[in-house]
Amino acid sequence: MLKQSVIVAATLFSGGVHAADLTQTFLTNANEPSTTPLPTRATATPGDGLVLQAGATNAFSLLMGTMTPGANLVTGQSIRDDFYLNYLVGNLQAAIGWPQDTGQGPNPPFAAVARHYNVGDPNDLHIMRPWGMALRAICSSNHTNCTTGNVYGAMVRVPFEIRPGMTVKVRYRSPRAPHAWAPIWMFSGSQASPGPGGQPYTNFGTPCSSGTPASACTLVQLPTYAHEFEIDLNDNYPRWNNNPSIPVGYALDYLTPNNYGVQWNTAPYQIYGASTSGYSFFPNAGPEFEALPTNTTFGFHNLVMSWDGSANTIYMFVDGKMVASSYMEYAQAPWYWDTNTQSWQQQAMHLIIGNQAVPLWLPGASTVTENDGMADGWTMVVQEISAWHGLVANPTSHEPK
Repeated sequence: MLKQSVIVAATLFSGGVHAADLTQTFLTNANEPSTTPLPTRATATPGDGLVLQAGATNAFSLLMGTMTPGANLVTGQSIRDDFYLNYLVGNLQAAIGWPQDTGQGPNPPFAAVARHYNVGDPNDLHIMRPWGMALRAICSSNHTNCTTGNVYGAMVRVPFEIRPGMTVKVRYRSPRAPHAWAPIWMFSGSQASPGPGGQPYTNFGTPCSSGTPASACTLVQLPTYAHEFEIDLNDNYPRWNNNPSIPVGYALDYLTPNNYGVQWNTAPYQIYGASTSGYSFFPNAGPEFEALPTNTTFGFHNLVMSWDGSANTIYMFVDGKMVASSYMEYAQAPWYWDTNTQSWQQQAMHLIIGNQAVPLWLPGASTVTENDGMADGWTMVVQEISAWHGLVANPTSHEPK
């Protein structure tokens, strides 16, 4: 149940009239999704001819949109009921901060801050539309201030733990306007929300392992630094003014970054990037990225990750084609004693889909004006999020020919 706790509305003086800044009346407490397990669909598939290995089972399947056939999420409230609307860390009461709202910001490279509003609020960033869940981004000061820390973006965090041996699918349509940035990514940690004031990941005590007595193991949340992992299914970063120029929505920024001090036996590295049949891999673009085919009508992409933990290999598919793969060791992720299942569990990852509009390191960003794009601009539409216990069969056979 959402709790109303709002920032005091600022006022603007214009033409002798004080106008309340309605963008400041966002909710500042973390929402708590329903404890009911996410729905499953036995008929859910990765799509586009991808077949899962024998024995794979659907872990959950969220199909969204008021006109999407078979949808099981069709209202704005259902978004609140089935997702967290905040990151794992952060002070949700801070008006300006990092995208994670740690209260340490603003972090200059980022403009957007995760925010959420009541259902039906004119500034609601999480809206159910006919063909999916719309994730918006707006500028503060009544949609006029698009500077660092003053863009308010929607995000959802799926309350389900993702581990090696699973396949994940996100069917999405990217924002289309310049300066749009809507990443689809995973980060290590538990699913718990931070309370007001935000950092719950303290007092870890003895690192957990399968050999540590449960009584001595206190790790229950997000381990720090050397045990943090990130997988960018599609950082979805805009390449509209790069050389070569890539239309917004047609870039695949797939990365397994080495950012957090993990002590690898072998550091993550790219194995494959497609460079045929309309796909182009740019390994020296900093960061490297994949350009997707643009000779089709702009619409939804099926983004699928198959995580083969036994081979330390992650395979990425777009619309049924294997367009990237990488090597990443996850064995160093710590184990902890799960008091709910009374068993040892390896630290999981969680899936985040967000809207980080206006990355300020782009040329011309200082002149950006808002385009919250309910039709096209800064709005991302997500139609399906599904996951399976099991892997895509014969992944390399789906390389573009």
